Amino acid sequence: MPRLFLFLAILFVAAAGAAKAEDPVIPNFWDPRSRIERPNMDAVGAIRFLVTDDFAPFSFRDRHGDLVGFDIDLIRAMCEALEVQCAVQSRPYETLETALRDKEGDAIMAGLSPDPEGEDPLLATRPYLKIPARFVTLKETEFEPDSDSDGFVGVVCHSAHQAFLEDYFPKARVACYQNPAAALQSLQEKRLTAVFGDALSLAFWLHGAGSKDCCRFAGGPYLNDAYFGDGLQIAVRPQEHELKSALDYALRETYRNGTYAELYLRYFPVGLF
Repeated sequence: MPRLFLFLAILFVAAAGAAKAEDPVIPNFWDPRSRIERPNMDAVGAIRFLVTDDFAPFSFRDRHGDLVGFDIDLIRAMCEALEVQCAVQSRPYETLETALRDKEGDAIMAGLSPDPEGEDPLLATRPYLKIPARFVTLKETEFEPDSDSDGFVGVVCHSAHQAFLEDYFPKARVACYQNPAAALQSLQEKRLTAVFGDALSLAFWLHGAGSKDCCRFAGGPYLNDAYFGDGLQIAVRPQEHELKSALDYALRETYRNGTYAELYLRYFPVGLF
């Protein structure tokens, strides 16, 4: 996944309406001052989306074998906003770009971030979701990421999160683990003060039985494209500028009409932000 921007950003986002402090925060990646004109869908036509079926909670098979997920419902909402017919087909991830270039589909929605430096690069919409980095700590622990602490922060060895932690939190005493599960187990055993990783997996761990309701988010969220990638985008063929604009318009409309917030709260029970 390409790293394009070298800035550190803590994302400030607003929930729809006047949110209380304890309300979930709905991320907003669309500038309210920007103007995106409604596209002429006669020039675009029906849209065939290419997805994977093993990318939970974004697109996966339920126990009945049906294709479900955040991306699948977001596709439906976008197509309603555009008033256009859409189809969704699942394929192995490694075949998606070839299928798109061979015109077996029109848009990839599967976490693929095009490399702008590559030959004949794909176009990409604005990100519709970015996965921030977060700390988790025990509920009874007072933890401030920037403060001096005798405790250790666990992180996966040689990961982007380890590099970010060492670059931006030089006071942290870092303990390196082979996988997130080992670090989180050490946190539960009180051998760590906190664990640092991607908010998506940490949120589902916090919400799951494995955490035993031990822990909470602390600090952040932290976004940095240079370390954590460009976020989730929709990729289209290099010349399909009208389709890209149409998808950007549809994504923004799902946010404006409240559908994005509804889907976000449905699929992310512990907010990432």
